[in-house]
Amino acid sequence: MSTGSSSSGGSNDPKNRYGRQIEEAFEAASKLAGSALAPSDFYQQFLNRTLAAIDAPAGAVWLRTPQGFLQIACQVNLEKVGLENRRGGRQCHNEVLRQVFQSAPPRPLMLEPNGRLAPNQAAPAAAPGDPGIPAANLTDYFALFAPIVTPDKTALGVLEVFQDPALDPKLYPTFLNYTFQMAGYASQYHQFSNARSTTGIERTFTQVETFARLIHGTLNPTEVAYHVANEGRKLVECDRLCVGIRHARKKVTVEAVSGADVVEKASTHVRRLRLLMEAVIAWGETLTFKGVKDAGLPPDVSHSLDEYLNESQPKLLVVQPIRDEREKDQAKPARSVLVLESFNPPEDAAPMVQRLELVAKHAAPALYNAAELKRVPLKFLWWPIAKVQEGVGGKGRFYIAAGTVALALLVSAMIVVPYPLRMDAKGQMQPVEITKVYAPREGQIRRVMVKPGDEIGPDYSVVELHDAQLEGEYRGLMSKLSEAQAKQTSTALLLGDQRLSTTDKLRLTSENEQARLAIESATKNMRALDEAFNATQARPGWFFAKTGRFDATLKRPAGADKWTVLNDDRRENLLGRTMRPSEEVLRVGNLKGAWQVELKVPQRNVGQIMRAFTDPKMYKRDNDGKGRPYLDVDVLLRSMPDDRFLGRLYKDDIAAEAVPNKNDQDENEPVVTAYVKLNLDDMTPADRVPESLFVTGLEVSTRVRCGDHALGYAMFHGVWEWFYEKVVFFF
Repeated sequence: MSTGSSSSGGSNDPKNRYGRQIEEAFEAASKLAGSALAPSDFYQQFLNRTLAAIDAPAGAVWLRTPQGFLQIACQVNLEKVGLENRRGGRQCHNEVLRQVFQSAPPRPLMLEPNGRLAPNQAAPAAAPGDPGIPAANLTDYFALFAPIVTPDKTALGVLEVFQDPALDPKLYPTFLNYTFQMAGYASQYHQFSNARSTTGIERTFTQVETFARLIHGTLNPTEVAYHVANEGRKLVECDRLCVGIRHARKKVTVEAVSGADVVEKASTHVRRLRLLMEAVIAWGETLTFKGVKDAGLPPDVSHSLDEYLNESQPKLLVVQPIRDEREKDQAKPARSVLVLESFNPPEDAAPMVQRLELVAKHAAPALYNAAELKRVPLKFLWWPIAKVQEGVGGKGRFYIAAGTVALALLVSAMIVVPYPLRMDAKGQMQPVEITKVYAPREGQIRRVMVKPGDEIGPDYSVVELHDAQLEGEYRGLMSKLSEAQAKQTSTALLLGDQRLSTTDKLRLTSENEQARLAIESATKNMRALDEAFNATQARPGWFFAKTGRFDATLKRPAGADKWTVLNDDRRENLLGRTMRPSEEVLRVGNLKGAWQVELKVPQRNVGQIMRAFTDPKMYKRDNDGKGRPYLDVDVLLRSMPDDRFLGRLYKDDIAAEAVPNKNDQDENEPVVTAYVKLNLDDMTPADRVPESLFVTGLEVSTRVRCGDHALGYAMFHGVWEWFYEKVVFFF
């Protein structure tokens, strides 16, 4: 009682008392603003201290939600001020809060009991055209409002204090200023809280960044696993972190255990840990043990867990398979697994598990990369190349250096390495012993006596012809022969008469001799016609076109005394046709003798071939004693495009004249005819063309070996010749 009477004695006592209490409130609020209290605890203590300093009966703290609305954070006796006693009291109060929250610049506001906000103090309406709800204090208390703002003057919330109207009116401006300053301490709390949060987040980000950079700094599975285990344990803040990698189909290798320099894989602890990892990876789910085993675990996982718990007794055990994004096949087990152990975990282990998931997220790609690299075969071949690339200063410099070296080696090979220069030419296969049959004189073909493929001997008649002029010659000679024979017979009879005078005998003897000479002349002329035109006196005017004789100098198998008709069936075209001696009737050849390829060498390639014959290093010589120079020729048959045979081109088998290529309508360049010999006696069986492939007229592609030249010239001689002709020769 005495205390109460003394406190109300002097007129200045309330002001002094409130002044001391306000100073104490400022000091307490400053300490609260710098504390690490949670927002709910801070605002509850802050509001209680704010109200107690000025003996305010009620108050509240309103904070902005993420959606931008005001929501009450804490309050004291707010239900006793009578917001609901009058109609629209709550809505008018909310409008006052909105006006204070949205005011720019932020400023405190005081409303008297049942007072309204002045028009010049009002903020714009919530929506254009909306008449709005009046901002008013429909209670019996003074309402003090102060905004809580950020350093950039953005509103965070509103501090609201209700004061008893029975006090000295001069105190209310002081109370308003006090409320505004206390709101400033609330703003400081948010600044300090954000700074602490930012510092913690930055520290965490720095640790995570360092961790990620460290585990991605190597591709050795063991090194990566040790970094994950040791550095990850610091991030997770657990007692032990183990790392396993699946290198085989199902088998897992315990690569690292935090705090252990070497993993003793033969120890019981590691073997049971490995079995637990394999069982959980095969299961595919995360195993979490918090002192009580889940009854719904698979049998293998449950058994492996029991075995491991007999070896180690953690109060918190988490076995988490980690799968990289590149592991698309969900049917296969994960590539890696992490095992978290804590022997004295906190009551709330969720943050620790969340940190483990963060570590797993960064560790998964690093462990996957290391495991995949270990699976790459022949790493010992390309690993030195990677070291060289690192030594020269990066991929770009390595590619430049490698390209320069490769280019230098290529140019050196093009200049130094010898390679045979080959000249292309096309031709046809044909027998060496081949001949054409011509008519001995102009005549009309009346009969063709052979068919395609017939084998005929030398001096064989192939067609029968008739010539009216030849018949006339025969008829004339036969008439002269008959006259001479008759004359000879008559003179012989007359000479037998003994009564003839000497003069008559001399005359008859002379006539007989003339007849004899006429007979001999006619007979000789007819014989000459027979021999010249294969004619016969029995059928005057008829004669034959015959084959010639074999060339005795050519080598051919014994018994090869037959010609073979090479032409197709031309009887219909030949019958009744008049043939001149210069026109070919048929073509025949010795198919059992030697064969050759008739080449049409383009004139652009003849120079290289002839140049090769001038250098003894580029051509070869026969061993038959004659020493004929020749060049090897690669022969490719169109009928056997997968096999290559060998031929020889002798210098004396090259024609000395270039002629237009009449067989190829698309080729206007003149060609030189040359003959390539096949299947010579000193050739190996592998180089010989099978006799079953000897078909006259078969198209053949060849390449004449013109000696060894530089590899670059052998491959690009055409480019050099074009450049010399078009550029060098031009100047």
